[in-house]
Amino acid sequence: MTLFQATHPASQLSGKNVVVTGASRGIGASTAQALADAGARVILIGRFRETLENVAGGLPNDPVTVVADLSDPAAPRAIVEQVKDAVGTIDVLVNNAGGGDAVGPTHTLRSEDADFLWALNLRAPVLLGGIVAHDMAANGGGSVISISSGLSQQGMPGVSLYSAVKGGLEAATRSLAAEWGPSGVRFNVVSPGVTRTELGSWITADDNAQRKYLEKVPLGRIGEPDDVAAAVLFLASPGGAYVTGQAIAVDGGWITTAPTLFPST
Repeated sequence: MTLFQATHPASQLSGKNVVVTGASRGIGASTAQALADAGARVILIGRFRETLENVAGGLPNDPVTVVADLSDPAAPRAIVEQVKDAVGTIDVLVNNAGGGDAVGPTHTLRSEDADFLWALNLRAPVLLGGIVAHDMAANGGGSVISISSGLSQQGMPGVSLYSAVKGGLEAATRSLAAEWGPSGVRFNVVSPGVTRTELGSWITADDNAQRKYLEKVPLGRIGEPDDVAAAVLFLASPGGAYVTGQAIAVDGGWITTAPTLFPST
């Protein structure tokens, strides 16, 4: 029995079709597992069929895989058409796909890396969310959840463009919540801190960096993918039915805490 099977009723999302982008590893894979354990049929989106199939093989409820590159401008509409052909309606969308190499001192950044970062982390979730919301509205409502980052609210050297696109995603989510709320479609963001994934390894693989990071985390540990997945499950489920336009930080308190200026007691 998994964590989610033990703490959430298996029928919570029974009969629901849930799309998860970037579902082949890390937060995406954990989220797919959590939603499937809650009864959903999960449609996993990613760039490589083999890794998607590996995740799908451990899921109940007849999961579906769709291979797509969300940095392609045509991908959002193509994904929706493939999913509708496979399962019909979409009840929940989790915009998890993200990443990119436009990090480092600002004067060294390449425009092509910046374009990719924007395309994957902001253009794709906004366009995909809008297309899906249009269909959800016609079917009585739904939930769209995007994965952002604590760097949307915290300044850090070397991540200006990444911070910008994640901040833009949170701003767009508020506008989308206002646009689609009257039709019963909710838009929210989950904003992780450093999480034990490949993307977080620049801190978790460095003992000194991890120690410095944890000095600013009140709960005193690195996040796990399941921590983020639990927040997504809440927003996807009936328990989150009156929540929209929000950014929920899942970071152990990191964004709330300034570096200490006083001796410990």
